[in-house]
Amino acid sequence: MVKSNILIFSCLTLATIFGIFGQDVAYFMNENIASIAPIYYLTILTATSVFLYLVTIVLTYIASKKKILDKNKLGVYFLIIGFISILTSLWSLFVLAMWWS
Repeated sequence: MVKSNILIFSCLTLATIFGIFGQDVAYFMNENIASIAPIYYLTILTATSVFLYLVTIVLTYIASKKKILDKNKLGVYFLIIGFISILTSLWSLFVLAMWWS
């Protein structure tokens, strides 16, 4: 149970960091990794963030089916993941849309 909680929490945290701080990470990657336009980095980070949120939901569902997570905690998990993922994804997609316009 501890491993599944750590995996779910780390995917959720990484997706949130990419979603909220994607702009700063894109500038950092532009300066230190390869000098391409930061908009491409931001696009990849936003897509990765949304993908990690979906992975988090699937991991939570699989853990509940294998009875690793309690049925009582399952609703709380989905509520927290849903709330965080919707707000962060909307924000990161808004920022990405402003960069592309």
